[in-house]
Amino acid sequence: MELSYEKVEAFMKVKVPQEIEDEILATYAAFSLEHDMTLDELEKYFEQLELPRELTKIIPRNELVIEGTNVVDFAKLLTSTYHLLIFMNNEKTISEMWSLLVEGCGRDRDFPQVQLKNHVLSLKDLQKIRNYIGVEQSSGIVEMISVATDGRRVYMTYLDFAYVLGKLGYLRF
Repeated sequence: MELSYEKVEAFMKVKVPQEIEDEILATYAAFSLEHDMTLDELEKYFEQLELPRELTKIIPRNELVIEGTNVVDFAKLLTSTYHLLIFMNNEKTISEMWSLLVEGCGRDRDFPQVQLKNHVLSLKDLQKIRNYIGVEQSSGIVEMISVATDGRRVYMTYLDFAYVLGKLGYLRF
């Protein structure tokens, strides 16, 4: 499968189906009738939409607000919520592939008490995977983390990996 700007663009600027947008808007409106919705209300919002806590808890909260405030930006919330729905519909694919990475670097053995979706892969973990499968230094390990995190950090979470799969066009939506 070849990566193209069109695939990345289709996932990152996804068109939310009208019926889903209406449901998200109705839920959002319930929290913003009397005042702007804030981060403090985000968990209740996700609960009302019946989104699983194991996914919603790993969304970086600072990515959902108007910069410099704790007020939730509806456009960002809409896209993020729709991505969560895509991830839920593709959970089996994402989890199977994430499991391969976690097992490939040995985190499953080193940290058996950590649930699959709670593992965090560092640059060193990804280098172990590269060595395990025998690929060259130029295999894109650093680039993978950079794509996953938009260059903000040097580790990757389950949610970051789901975004990578979406950008690569592996997820149905």
